[in-house]
Amino acid sequence: MPRHRRISLLFDLFAVSNRVRVLLRQAMANADLRPDEYAIYSAVFKAGPLTISELAAVVGMPLTTVSDYVQTMTSRGHARRRGNPLDSRSVLVALTDDGLAAHHAARVSFAKVVKRLRRALPIPEHEVIRALHALDDAVSQVLAELAAEERRQRQPAAPAAHPSFKSRS
Repeated sequence: MPRHRRISLLFDLFAVSNRVRVLLRQAMANADLRPDEYAIYSAVFKAGPLTISELAAVVGMPLTTVSDYVQTMTSRGHARRRGNPLDSRSVLVALTDDGLAAHHAARVSFAKVVKRLRRALPIPEHEVIRALHALDDAVSQVLAELAAEERRQRQPAAPAAHPSFKSRS
């Protein structure tokens, strides 16, 4: 096993993630959508319509970043926002016909590279997906734990009773 693969689980994930970005950037160089945009469009296509908060949760990105993507999509005419019937404070994002067409066109390049990647996998794809989902669940759990710890640390400490105070009965 190469030395660089023994650094840590998170290092391996970091390195693979970077290689996947390079692979997708190369494979989708002639597509009208960048790989990151294709991922956002895919999330809206498969799971939409979604609120921006829901979309951020699906793709694992900060709300502000997803808002920027949605703004770009709507300015291109690839997405529309409409009121959320379940929550009047939010909007739902859906792909327009032009957005569906852009997504479909980019999917051609994406599908070609996915097909090649599937052939190159030494283990069945469903096992890789199951492992990725388990890792995602573990990351979500640790993030929730860290957020809870941070909230506890920010809470003001309960005032201690002053030692000279004595109850009068």
